[in-house]
Amino acid sequence: MTANEFKAELKHLSGGYLFCGEEEYLKRHYLQAAQDAVTARDDVFNRIVFNADNYSAGRLMTAVESLPVMSDRKFITLTDLPFPEMREEELEDLTEVLGKLSSYEYNVLILSADADRFDIGTPKQPSGLFKRFSALLKPVLFPRQTPARLAAWTVRHFTAELIVAPPDAVDALIAACGCDMTSLSSEIEKLCWYLKSLGREKLTTADVALVTAGSREIAAFDFANAVLDGKVSEAFSILTELRLRKERPEIILGGISRVICDLRLVRELLEEGADAQRIAQRLRMHPVKVKLYVRSASRTDAATLRRLAAICYDADVRIKSTPLQSYDVLDRLTVQATMR
Repeated sequence: MTANEFKAELKHLSGGYLFCGEEEYLKRHYLQAAQDAVTARDDVFNRIVFNADNYSAGRLMTAVESLPVMSDRKFITLTDLPFPEMREEELEDLTEVLGKLSSYEYNVLILSADADRFDIGTPKQPSGLFKRFSALLKPVLFPRQTPARLAAWTVRHFTAELIVAPPDAVDALIAACGCDMTSLSSEIEKLCWYLKSLGREKLTTADVALVTAGSREIAAFDFANAVLDGKVSEAFSILTELRLRKERPEIILGGISRVICDLRLVRELLEEGADAQRIAQRLRMHPVKVKLYVRSASRTDAATLRRLAAICYDADVRIKSTPLQSYDVLDRLTVQATMR
């Protein structure tokens, strides 16, 4: 199910849904919309929220079984569950409870899975975790939006604040935020306040450069470039900055792996003779971002990028299955990746 299909279903929600994919902003938006469609915002009795801190299969089962209070329906939310760290027994307990959901028709339940903790696989080869939960819950996919859709969405947000956003400024903002709607939303809000404080009504690329902060994706891209150039100290400097920002190691690694894989795809397309425009179309990547990736991918080869992808995979396995400190795994990755 797509986000638009879920939007059409808001008037008659029933049973359970699995929110998954990379676009966390849309997940939060539609989760709120679903809650509002089922219960009133001040209904503390029939809005039940579970996360990594308070979840247990027993508590969830109690919530599913309990009757609504002065209402026809209840809304149950499951967010931020640490799927990579959950034991098979814990996953079985969760699926057992979800399997009983259909017996309690007064519930609407949404399991919103963090993209960095819940790998859905591909349409042709879905992951085992995705197959397990999509058999019990209706999956709703939230992939990264295309640059064209992001541009239109960005312009609408500025227009709502009576700010004119020309295409060049919008492109610069999307490139800076790495096509992430959460980052875009935050930066749009900052830019609107900045322009209004100056009494201005038109955004410029200079405003974007001055106000917009670097995103996690930009940091991962800079790290990949440092690795490709063999600049160990620069790579460690970027990791140190991410640590100070208290980014989770698995999320740092996820961002680095994504950049390496994207660079590998770009390199392979270059070797096939594709130009920047064709690459942007094939990968649904912003043209400005494509230029940066083409520049980086052009100075290495596919074999090197495959080696880096393998190192990232090994680091992912170590973070999930060994007693090593996660940041130590990232340090080891940095040393291995910069060795020639």
